[in-house]
Amino acid sequence: MIRAVLFDGDQTLWDFERVMRDALVAVTDELRAARPGLFADALSWQDLQDDRTAAVAEHPEVWSLAELRVHGFARTLARRRAVEGGDEREDEALAAALSASYFHHRDRDPALFPDTVPGLDALRTDYRLGLLSNGSRLPETVGLAGYFESVVFAQDHRVAKPDKGIFEVVERQLGVGPESCVLVGDHPVNDVAGAHDAGWRSVWIDREGAEPFPDDGPQPDAVIASLLDLPGLLPRLGDD
Repeated sequence: MIRAVLFDGDQTLWDFERVMRDALVAVTDELRAARPGLFADALSWQDLQDDRTAAVAEHPEVWSLAELRVHGFARTLARRRAVEGGDEREDEALAAALSASYFHHRDRDPALFPDTVPGLDALRTDYRLGLLSNGSRLPETVGLAGYFESVVFAQDHRVAKPDKGIFEVVERQLGVGPESCVLVGDHPVNDVAGAHDAGWRSVWIDREGAEPFPDDGPQPDAVIASLLDLPGLLPRLGDD
């Protein structure tokens, strides 16, 4: 019997791709103003994201997403210094300022999907709800304060989905076994395969319906197009 319903955050409850892009566009403009020149003129928001991705590989010891953003912006500024010169210490301060600005812009727009609040409202009286995320958006910053009994972020426990360890954190917080839990998410590996390996059920949310679920790994126990499908689905899922 399903007792606890955990949700991924990014692209499951809110449109993170949109808010990330919009925040990086704003920060790109701020970087151009702070360091004008040909390098900044040619810079795109995707370049900033690519530097952040590279920073993850370069700093495997860092779990803080805020610190990784600083490293990403520092990497961008270091690439600029290599061609245009500049002061490294001043760039360190700018990287920290750009990171703070990024998170400010990121959380100005909750970007909740239309079915998020109605879907959670339909479940909250019958199930224990939680947020299980490799991201860092706090529920209260996006209008979801009070919905989740358990909020687990990978950066806080130094273990990330799909590792079984982060699923066990939820089990300890809620005092439930894996057979009582289901994870609703959009990622085939982090959410579906991770839940499968932890002994949980998994529900893959596919709002667009553009592509079939990959067939080269564990399959979800159910596929939905809207969180509003969950109240009718979960009782049947628990009886399987």
